[in-house]
Amino acid sequence: MRIHIEQVLGNTGCLFAGGNCIPFYQLENKRWLLIDSGSHHIRQELTDYLKQEQIQIRAVLCSHAHFDHTENNRFLQETFGAEIVMSAADAGMVRDTIGLKACFYSYSPGDIQESYGEMICRADRIFAPWEKVVEVEHAVFQILQLPGHASSHLGFVTPDGVAYLADAVFSPDNSGKDRLLYMLNWKRALETIEEIRHYDGYARYILAHCGVYKDIRDVAEENISRFLRILEGCLALFTTEGCSLDALITRAAYHYHFPLHDFEWVSLFERLVRAMAEYWVEKGNVKREFLNGVVVYALSDKLE
Repeated sequence: MRIHIEQVLGNTGCLFAGGNCIPFYQLENKRWLLIDSGSHHIRQELTDYLKQEQIQIRAVLCSHAHFDHTENNRFLQETFGAEIVMSAADAGMVRDTIGLKACFYSYSPGDIQESYGEMICRADRIFAPWEKVVEVEHAVFQILQLPGHASSHLGFVTPDGVAYLADAVFSPDNSGKDRLLYMLNWKRALETIEEIRHYDGYARYILAHCGVYKDIRDVAEENISRFLRILEGCLALFTTEGCSLDALITRAAYHYHFPLHDFEWVSLFERLVRAMAEYWVEKGNVKREFLNGVVVYALSDKLE
């Protein structure tokens, strides 16, 4: 794995590593602010690059508390003295293993410590949900509210007018097959992308997964179509007879060729399937019934 950078506009650039695009803003020569910090899997490569280029990380501005965006927070805080700046919701979530149960609700605290303990950190500065800008080292960043993918999912606009959209939008999938994506709330995620589809006031757009664009409208259109195909593929797994969530997970794993090797894989896939099932329940296409002591999901009579 090799890290490379792309200068986007002015003092704004991107680190490309491990399938992620990590934006940086050069506060002054060799002193950077990162927007998100990436997974611990890129830590050695990140450290080597920063040391080689003699770059100091002065701060990390966090978009949301998922492992591939926060696992290097504590490391950068301890190694470089980086200031960790987070929303109130995310700061509470990553404070300890109990807080992280808000994300990994089926895990015990011990499971979380073992699998996601690198996410745990203490924020140096917390901003409130109603704040519209955040100032770090005299640089002012606009806060974008982008709910759906996570409970507190944010984007940021750098002083150069570059908008980082985190995981609200994904680069077009050229694989020819729609891969499953995680959204905490699919309805809200679709509404957010619809709002992004009308963005035209920013100089560039950076996506965490993964790329830099001058115009985001076509990418947003592709995302809307892809999201709807993914959801419709899930809807096709329901039957009029109905089944439990566990049975639906097994059915979906077989359909999507998703390996259920162990508890961690089952837990991950359960979060994916549950979120899609909740979307169709909200839409009215799927109904939940209580049958013989078990919650059953079945197709309803409603058609859209």
